[in-house]
Formats: sequence, structure tokens, C-alpha cells
Amino acid sequence: MDDMDPFEARLLFGNMLDNLTGAQPTIDRVSSFALKNASLAEDLFECINEKLTKMPVPPRLNILLMLDAILKHSTTWSSLIERNIARIVAHTTPKDDPRGDSNVVQTQKLVDGWRRKHTFQKHVVDEMDERLAARKSLGEGGMRHQDILKRIEEDRERHKRHKEDVWIRKPNEEPLDELRVYWDSVSEFNDADWMEIEAENAEFRKECQISALEHSS
Repeated sequence: MDDMDPFEARLLFGNMLDNLTGAQPTIDRVSSFALKNASLAEDLFECINEKLTKMPVPPRLNILLMLDAILKHSTTWSSLIERNIARIVAHTTPKDDPRGDSNVVQTQKLVDGWRRKHTFQKHVVDEMDERLAARKSLGEGGMRHQDILKRIEEDRERHKRHKEDVWIRKPNEEPLDELRVYWDSVSEFNDADWMEIEAENAEFRKECQISALEHSS
């Protein structure tokens, strides 16, 4: 596969990008092709740039998800992606297009993960964070109801796949490697966590009151 003609590789890769969705199987298929043809990374990246500017805004998130999958398995692609990632994030969440609002939350999750794992240099991640922080509208701008439901299902599928992957351990890994994976995957404690704790406490108090009434009767 490494000896594939650059023109042929771009045609195949371009067709894959045209059919790329947020579903994990399609992300795996496209990222696997890119990894197997790492020697043609520059050519394939030109194809990504072309597709990114021509496709509608909401599906551009799938390009980011695909690049994230590549980053987990390749150092060959890393420097190339790092040089372009801030621009790609800008295309995925354009400030002058409300349709980019629907990509902000998931893009921020990706950027947060890259920061925790030190995937890119700090100034690169800071640039992406500043851009996302400037976005004030976080709705599902311009997306149809069925597209919103589809994205929710795709997010659920990726989360499930991530949980499954966590349990797959390398036989020769260091004792602390698994702990580091869990540590890096934990997000910072925020207001949403407090709200969840308060809701659980309220439910617990309610159950205690019901139990007390049943025992007193």
C-alpha cells in the first residue's frame, strides 16, 4: 500500500472523505487508509484541505474526529497535523457562520483531550482554546432535527468504543500506564458535576424519607 501512486491515493482518499460520517467505523476506515499511506501524508493532507473548504460546515467535525484517530497511532502525521490543526478548527467552527455552532462543544472536547495528553505544543492548543472561547452561541445552528439525533447517536457510539478500548491493555505495559490513561481521561471538576451531585443527594434523601415512613407505619 505504501507504493500506491499519489494520484490514485488522492482519488481513493477523496472518495472516502466524501463518505466520511461521525460513525466510528467510517472514521476507522479513513484513518486506517491514511496510516497505511503515511509516506503520502502531504498529498493526502492537500486532499483534506480541498474537501474541508467545499463541504458544508457541520460535517467538517468528522474531519477533526478522523485526524484525532490518526494522532493516536502515528508520529509521521503529527507534525503535519500540528502545523494545520488551528486552521482546521477555525474552518470547523467558523465565527461568521452560525452553522458552526453545532461543532463547538465536540471540538472543545477534542482540544481539551489534546491538552491533557500534550498532543501539541502549548501555544497551538492555546490558540484553539481562545478561538473556541470567543464563540458565544453553542446551539445546533442550521442542523435538522434528524441530523441532531444522528450526531447524538454517533457521539454515544464513540464514547462506547472509547470505554471498550480502555480495557484493552498491552501485555508488556508498565504498572502505572493504565492509571495514567484513567488520569488523562478525567475532565476537570465543574458546575455540571456539582449539579449532578446535588441531584443524586436529593434523590438519596427522598429515598431515605420514603424508607423511614415505611418502617414507621
